[in-house]
Amino acid sequence: MNASFLYIVAALLFIRGIKLLGKIHTARLGNFVSAVGMIIAVFATIAEFPLQNITLTFIVALFGVYVGLWMAIRVPMTAMPEMVALFNGFGGLASVLIGMVEGVKLSQFPAEYFDFSLHFSQVAVCLTVFIGGITFTGSLLAYGKLSQKISSASICFCGQKYYNIGLGILSAIAGWHWLTSHCVITFYGLIILSLGGGILFLLHIGGGDMPVIIALLNSLSGTAACTAGLIILNKVLIITGCLVGMSGLILTMIMCKSMNRSLKKVLLGGLQVKHAQRLQQEDVEPKTTSVADAYYILESARTIAFVPGYGMAVAQAQHAVKDLAQRLQANGTEVFYAIHPVAGRMPGHMNVLLAEADIDYDQLVELESANERMGDTDVVIVIGANDVVNPAAVEKVGSPIYGMPIIEVFKAKTVFVLKRGKGKGFSGLENALFTKENTWMLYGDAKATLMQWIAEFKSVDE
Repeated sequence: MNASFLYIVAALLFIRGIKLLGKIHTARLGNFVSAVGMIIAVFATIAEFPLQNITLTFIVALFGVYVGLWMAIRVPMTAMPEMVALFNGFGGLASVLIGMVEGVKLSQFPAEYFDFSLHFSQVAVCLTVFIGGITFTGSLLAYGKLSQKISSASICFCGQKYYNIGLGILSAIAGWHWLTSHCVITFYGLIILSLGGGILFLLHIGGGDMPVIIALLNSLSGTAACTAGLIILNKVLIITGCLVGMSGLILTMIMCKSMNRSLKKVLLGGLQVKHAQRLQQEDVEPKTTSVADAYYILESARTIAFVPGYGMAVAQAQHAVKDLAQRLQANGTEVFYAIHPVAGRMPGHMNVLLAEADIDYDQLVELESANERMGDTDVVIVIGANDVVNPAAVEKVGSPIYGMPIIEVFKAKTVFVLKRGKGKGFSGLENALFTKENTWMLYGDAKATLMQWIAEFKSVDE
């Protein structure tokens, strides 16, 4: 069968798969359709470019399948954001390797030799290794912050912006020098600069901006794949790279809008946490309550909203949330879930967790609609969310998150915050919600707290 025809089939399957991924009810099918498209694309590539060592190719492919299956089965939902970051990084690394091999080949041509296709390939190589290198090391840094192997706070040093600008200028000079001289040493220098750029460009970005960065790195990995496709003239790589690049960029813009922050501010600014802490210094201590006392308020409430955050993922509490919600509904209480677009560590993180617990998608309420209902809500249960419910975003001018759309849980009659400890959120900001008059803190494992509430309802039913 003609390889070009198979490429078209694969591209159509990718497009259809992305469309199906847009809705929770069809997301699993969309994932399967995209996977079939990728299998077809791989076999079409092998058919178009017969390989000298087909056995080695299949061994490597089987190893990749094994690693992918192992990660899909063994990696918990709590580690999903960092796994996504790693996948973005591996995509960037693959593009760098393609660009490196082709760049060394092109360096063998004499510098005075001119051919349009050769120079086009050289430009594509420069773009591939630069974008791919930034994606690879930037994704590794994001992985370290998301997994908390390194500090999630913004890491800044004197003259950092100038170092970034200087690195960009040096990369442009190295690329131009290689284009005109074909010096392979300069080419390797460009690769090293791109790898260093990924670290320098993202070092100062704190945990609060990670959902945006994950989406941006996804876009960059697709862009690098597209330019790699231009080097080797692989149609399906160009198409899929464009799809991933553009969809990732659109998602990045959506995330920025959800945080009321421009992409420029995210990349060049970073949250100034120390300044925020000076603005938020208060002597008021958060009030705590017991599970038993909170139960009586839950039992009499007419409307209850759950606001999930990363703490729910850490506690693996999504199934307990569903069980408690069912108990509340059986008691005549209206239940809904208020979902912030950047809650968690990656776009759609909370939707994925709640879908895993098979929670009715119709009960998930988006930000604006949730805020319209908060004034009439009797109880809000915040499970591990921090920055997305911080009233400083609407009350404290000068706060780094001022103007960011939040779920305005402080407008509800009573707020219960389930939190592991008294530490700050992932961005390092204090949360003014915790000292509000209508807020009560329940420290400890969120799942254990929810299970105690469920036990209280069970005892009454019995």
